[in-house]
Amino acid sequence: MIIVLVGSPFSGKTTVLKKLQENNIKVFHADSFVRKIYTKDHEGYFLIKKYFGDQFVNEKEVDRKKLGLFVTKDKEQLQKLNEIIHPVIKNYLENKDNYVAELPIISSSPIRFKYDKLILIKADKKEIIKRAKDNKSYYPFIEEMINKWDNLSVKFDYVIDTTNNIKNKDIEYIKNLFKK
Repeated sequence: MIIVLVGSPFSGKTTVLKKLQENNIKVFHADSFVRKIYTKDHEGYFLIKKYFGDQFVNEKEVDRKKLGLFVTKDKEQLQKLNEIIHPVIKNYLENKDNYVAELPIISSSPIRFKYDKLILIKADKKEIIKRAKDNKSYYPFIEEMINKWDNLSVKFDYVIDTTNNIKNKDIEYIKNLFKK
């Protein structure tokens, strides 16, 4: 069983993953994985340097903030980033089973990840913006990314709304999927 969580930045995907991990469910956090492969001498570091240039890497790692600001201003560059990093994620996950993953699976991704259940993690737009500002990670492009999620024509198997909190029934729903 492979369950994928998707949602806009600051929707609560990581918080849901942590709760699942506390319940002894294997999880894959794409952001953590990318942080690792973006360190010097790892595949992501070399790919960013090759396709985007030296200005996006330093002696230790990829400058994620600089790269993020760059690609969110240019859809072609964002697509290019997805085309080089998403296959690395997919290759890592191949032949793994029985986990919940937070993955970049929105329609702009050139990669189609294999999964059994697709769950949307969402929150009220005002709450997402508040979370981003509280995290000192608010940028105008976040609102654009939130709006993209509102307009997707993807069928989700389940939706978890984290606006006020994560409900036990939502965690139980996912746990029970592994019991079937």
